[in-house]
Amino acid sequence: MTAEILRQAGHTVNDAPDGRTGLALYHVGGHDLIITDIVMPDMEGLELTMGLRQATPRPRVIEISGNSQFSEPLYLPAARLLGVQRALAKPIRAAHRASLARVARNFCRNICQGFASGVYLD
Repeated sequence: MTAEILRQAGHTVNDAPDGRTGLALYHVGGHDLIITDIVMPDMEGLELTMGLRQATPRPRVIEISGNSQFSEPLYLPAARLLGVQRALAKPIRAAHRASLARVARNFCRNICQGFASGVYLD
């Protein structure tokens, strides 16, 4: 759903089933914004963020955590400590989905100027 909203807003979106694949896609494509789940198979979002810290240029990262007992007390604060631009909790309500494309567009326009135009999304 999020990928489709971003595509309709004119963004290039690459999907990856896990963090390891996402990291490989980043190194091939040089995306300027990474939107990723925190809990994923093979390599989790927090590990992905740590791997991206050495990337040049360093991409902007938005981490999203599902509605688990660990999201608010553990995962989202850990993502913030790793330096992500935003750490968001699921579920993203239907009323907020329409604004997601606007947020991504403004985020890239205001923060990602001068970078490639790709967007990676898990």
